[in-house]
Amino acid sequence: MATNKRTSEHLRYRYGICLNENCDKCKSKEVQEIPTRKEFICQNPDCGKPLRECPPPKKGISKQVLLGILAALLVVSGVVAYLLFGGKEKESLSKPKPAVVATIDSDSIRAAQQAEDQIAMKQKQDSLQAVADSLARVAEEARLAEEKAKEKAQSTPAPAKPVTPTTPRSSSGSKDLGYATFKGTWPNDVNGRMIFKTSHVIDNRDPKGRIAEAGDYVIGEFSEGHLVQGIWYGADNVVKGSVIIGK
Repeated sequence: MATNKRTSEHLRYRYGICLNENCDKCKSKEVQEIPTRKEFICQNPDCGKPLRECPPPKKGISKQVLLGILAALLVVSGVVAYLLFGGKEKESLSKPKPAVVATIDSDSIRAAQQAEDQIAMKQKQDSLQAVADSLARVAEEARLAEEKAKEKAQSTPAPAKPVTPTTPRSSSGSKDLGYATFKGTWPNDVNGRMIFKTSHVIDNRDPKGRIAEAGDYVIGEFSEGHLVQGIWYGADNVVKGSVIIGK
């Protein structure tokens, strides 16, 4: 039953961690629970980066289950004691001993609490270790990719790019486009922000012709002043969708 419940929960949710070093949820190593119908991105409004999937956090055994198990053991022990010693000490056992019962119950509760604390601590350590292992794998993959890119760059000379001196290649800060304000490095930025001042099409190359309203903004990759891919937010910071156009 527990396995079916856990499987159902896994189908309804996905779990991931943010890898954006500038995000508070990344710094706290928080495992985010995302419904499967929602986009698998960081829930921090200031981030919105795609998450890296990781195992769901483990859930401990509840205190009520532990107490129920201990209570059942006490009942079984009492029945066995009665069957073994009932013939010889029937009269003495017929008299209640509240002090002894109270002592056993208190010790059982303390033992159950200690067991629950130990289980919770172990599960927390396992979860943190899983996150650390995942981050280590990501760092190793990034290092290998960087080494391969350097080797490829050294073996293959980069083709010369045409220079257009009449057009400024980049300018950092803020650029007023009339219908919107661009914040970042214009016209190329892998994490630029386009804030719309009036209702306007997000990008004239978008085959879907999606239109942003005043106050909406898009965070993503820009190339030559055009959106390549990004996340579209409303003025209330709620995600409206993702926009993927390509170069």
